[in-house]
Amino acid sequence: MITVRNVLELPVFDNVRLAAPCERYLDRPVINCGTLEGEPFFHDYDMFVPGEFIFTSLGFAQIHPELAEEAMLALIERDVAALAIKPYAIKDLPDTVRQASTRRGVPVFFYDGRYMERILASAMALIDSDAADSGRSQLIDQLLAPSDERQVGSLIYQISGLNGATLQCLAIRPPMRDLALLRALWGSVRQTLDDYAARFEEVGGAFACIYDDMILGFVAFKRPPQSVITISEANLAKYVVQAGPMCCGLSQELPLGEGDLAIRQALAALQTACARQESTVRFTSLRYDAFRAAARTDRMFSRTASLVAALLQEYDDAHGTLLLATAQAFAQARGDVRATAEALFQHPNTVRYRLSRIKDVLGMPEATDRQVAELLSFMVLAQD
Repeated sequence: MITVRNVLELPVFDNVRLAAPCERYLDRPVINCGTLEGEPFFHDYDMFVPGEFIFTSLGFAQIHPELAEEAMLALIERDVAALAIKPYAIKDLPDTVRQASTRRGVPVFFYDGRYMERILASAMALIDSDAADSGRSQLIDQLLAPSDERQVGSLIYQISGLNGATLQCLAIRPPMRDLALLRALWGSVRQTLDDYAARFEEVGGAFACIYDDMILGFVAFKRPPQSVITISEANLAKYVVQAGPMCCGLSQELPLGEGDLAIRQALAALQTACARQESTVRFTSLRYDAFRAAARTDRMFSRTASLVAALLQEYDDAHGTLLLATAQAFAQARGDVRATAEALFQHPNTVRYRLSRIKDVLGMPEATDRQVAELLSFMVLAQD
């Protein structure tokens, strides 16, 4: 979704000044751009729709200042995304317009910059590109929904135009969450993946697109994988970082019909890469984090883990205890009472007493500490 902030960040403005106080104006969505020209002479403002970013010089205000005020008020009432005025005919807003802008939350700007046609072209290119990204994002969301392998392969083709025996997915974020930086990195990643596809004969094609606040890359291979961890993983990981500073998660090479799993693996690896501040992380190297990602994406597993945690939290709320925190620490300590006590700054006997209460709350008073640790390890596996 394009916002007022994204439009104002385009490199076509020399100076932008907010003309009246307006809360959260940068986050207003922009669905289209338009200009204000002859409408005031016909009092016809119905053509403007909510969410449009309107540009104008208000040139007619030199002769008909009352029409300029009428036009600005009408656009604000139409709930346009924003109104940008080139200070040609007027240098400041009438009080009525300033008050309406603040009241309705519709920002009004004075700006200096390129020709209006250049600004409109840049803004519309941004909106059109976002619309294309949004369409692909919807397909990717469908891909991540439960589906069979034939449907997955079909969706992969709709998204990327790729066919092949196997697929690897990359999930990439720039060092900072900035739209301009994301789009610049996207262009570089596309070129890098194209170069990779041209260099290696076994690669059937490559594609990259923006998905939410990240880049998803796909590389299709013509032949089945030759081992569980393929040489292509290391090659691709080394190759993609040439695109620029990034955090990148790389999936296994999987059959094309398991492309949804490849995306999930890449997303899990990306999360670890961002947490470790590493340029690339391969899913095949995650080990414990791989199981955590699998647990979190399985609804039945996650719901069961939440049930166990909720039972302990409910008891804590009613009795002022710390059973849930103790359970989490005990699981993370792999069932070691002394390590749990050190983590909680408690005496080991306090931990042992809490464990007995945990067993009672969970309805397993005869269970051993090892059995409780195993159960609780499943609980923390699915927790953030």
